[in-house]
Amino acid sequence: MIKKLDKLLLKAFAGPFLLTFFIVLFIFQSQFMISKLKYLVGKGLGLEVYGELFFYFALSLVPVSLPLAVLLASLMTFGNLGQHSELSAIKASGINMLRVLRPVTLVAVLVMLCALVYNDTVVPWSNLKGYSILFEAKQKSPAMELTEGAFYDGLKGYSIKVEKKLEDGMSLEDVIIYKHNEEDGNKEVILAKSGTMESVMNDNFLLMRLFDGHAYSEQNDESKESDIQFVTNKFDTAQFFFDLAAYGMGNSKDENFSKSNAMKTREELLVDKDSLIELVGASESKILSGFESHFTYQDEISKQKNKNGAAVGLENLNQGTTEEEKILIASTAYDAASNYAKTLDNQLKGLNWRRKQLARLDVDMNKKVTSAVAILVMFLIGAPLGAIIKKGGLGVPVIISVVFFIIYYIATISGEKMAKELVLSPDIGSWISNVVLFLIGLILLVQAKNDVRLLDGDVYAVYFKRLFSKKN
Repeated sequence: MIKKLDKLLLKAFAGPFLLTFFIVLFIFQSQFMISKLKYLVGKGLGLEVYGELFFYFALSLVPVSLPLAVLLASLMTFGNLGQHSELSAIKASGINMLRVLRPVTLVAVLVMLCALVYNDTVVPWSNLKGYSILFEAKQKSPAMELTEGAFYDGLKGYSIKVEKKLEDGMSLEDVIIYKHNEEDGNKEVILAKSGTMESVMNDNFLLMRLFDGHAYSEQNDESKESDIQFVTNKFDTAQFFFDLAAYGMGNSKDENFSKSNAMKTREELLVDKDSLIELVGASESKILSGFESHFTYQDEISKQKNKNGAAVGLENLNQGTTEEEKILIASTAYDAASNYAKTLDNQLKGLNWRRKQLARLDVDMNKKVTSAVAILVMFLIGAPLGAIIKKGGLGVPVIISVVFFIIYYIATISGEKMAKELVLSPDIGSWISNVVLFLIGLILLVQAKNDVRLLDGDVYAVYFKRLFSKKN
């Protein structure tokens, strides 16, 4: 009887799980690819490129899809059993709810363990491959990146604006180029009535040809500090080369992307964490050791000499010291404090940045585990809730699944964001969503074990009817 029951439950769960998993994965995959569509359309990419992108990003989205698929499948499975009174018959035979859940729970645990290995091996590799191909596709036909009437800042040190792009994907009309840097601002402007853009030399350089234009530049006259000269040059044809490799473009080798945390295994992240901890410790020691040397004004004051050549200390500052010397001594102390205040501010900013980097690394390490544990947590919610609502199919289970997944998603994003901003510790921020939903799952499990009818409208109708009858 027991073995037959286990087989029945496993068979009832396997179908909905596989179906919902591929549906959820397809939905997430479609949403992701639509967000990247602007980098792919109109660039002459072959079907094999699209196939590789779909394959690699599908592998990357498996950890996101599994928790929702398990939640929806468990809701459907136990909802169907409850709707057709099969669950009631099982309980009537003396088998409790915990025993009913055991075979499917073992499957959920097995899926969770597989996800732990998968998240640490396949996901970093698929992210590395997928984003490498996407970046390479993005750099093909750079004119596709330009939006008519808007400035494009994808090339460091330049802002480019075109009023119109022609259908060939290369020709441009009414081009404006601002050449600038962070310190000096915009000091060179180029305007042209038309132009073309294309990648050359194996996509390592971007060649822009401009026609019928002017170049305006601002130059300082070194002989006169306040004078600024404006130089104008008219041209019929001009060529500009942009070194894409210099900006990390035009070369899509995997090693160029391997520094991201999303492309690293847990072991690699642990190595980075050890290095960051050493850097944080060194920064803290440097700050602490700087207090004594910078705030001992006695040392600064003793460097000042009185008229007799003796060192002037705090104890004899007023003895034989002129007003000018006092001002000099006070100014020296003030300058020392001001300089150290600026140094300390920069050191604290650097320390805070390293701490945030360490927190982000901890969050990414935890994510490899939390996304897998979420599978078991979602099952703990879906199975008892399905037994309570006794509704199968895709209607009610889909609505409930979406609600709980939104709660999980918001709690996860909020917790990780607060952890990365050092508001919460990385462990608390990463695990808060799983802990909250786990507690909800335990409550639902107790309710299902006691056969409580939480979502049965008749129960509430009878309750309110009795309540109003007592008042009357």
